[in-house]
Amino acid sequence: MAELLKLLAISLIPGILWVIYFHRKDIYDKEPARLVAKAFLAGAVMIIPAGLVEAPLRGVLTNPPSLPVLLLASVFGIGLVEEFFKYLAVRRTVYDLAEFNEPMDGIVYAVSAGLGFAAFENVLYAASYGLPVGIVRGALTSLVHASFSGIVGFQMGIAKFAPKSMEGPLVARGLMTASVLHGLYDFLLMTELMNFYLTLLVVVLLYVGLAGKIRTALHVSPFRFAELYGKEDGRSEDSVEIGRIGDAAGTGDPDVLSGNGRVANGEDDSSSSRR
Repeated sequence: MAELLKLLAISLIPGILWVIYFHRKDIYDKEPARLVAKAFLAGAVMIIPAGLVEAPLRGVLTNPPSLPVLLLASVFGIGLVEEFFKYLAVRRTVYDLAEFNEPMDGIVYAVSAGLGFAAFENVLYAASYGLPVGIVRGALTSLVHASFSGIVGFQMGIAKFAPKSMEGPLVARGLMTASVLHGLYDFLLMTELMNFYLTLLVVVLLYVGLAGKIRTALHVSPFRFAELYGKEDGRSEDSVEIGRIGDAAGTGDPDVLSGNGRVANGEDDSSSSRR
């Protein structure tokens, strides 16, 4: 019993602490803790369907016929599968709720789902390979999953308030970016092309990328403009155009990514801002 409690603590506590950390980054209109917990648990549950889909590829992953095949299996058999199910956790539980009312919310909920997924994945790894593996994965792998999920969450946060025609392409862009990065990360680990220090560097770089998306999401928050200009509805003529931010996520337009654009006017109901 004591070993089981240690296993759960080592696997779950780091993920929960990361959830609290990222939740505190949502400074303008903080999401309800119950919904963040709901996204976390939904992400954890997605371990089951993801595992079932990945099961037929285990032979290829453990004994690949060639490195290109292993790379493709890593991207599409692991990266895309896991990122899709983490996305689905957010889409099915919180995406359509009124509380999801700014781009930052996409990051908060997606990161929480990713951390839930990682936490329960860590339970399985720690049970199979021992507590030291659980400790390392709890500290590093949880943040890696959060970073990949944050890419998708950022795109979801922009997509929800962009014109309807842009929603699918924006989400797809986020999923493919996260899937490729996730698959490449796993490929480098499985081929042992990364040592511990290089892995640590990659984790730091992934976090830096996520931190940049958090800054952008906060910068375009309608509630930030409400605070700055004293307006009850932050989605005003003084806000940035979220549709342009979505385009800039793919084009790298620095003016738009820094928030120097304009937002389309909308109502409190996010769906009414679609064109």
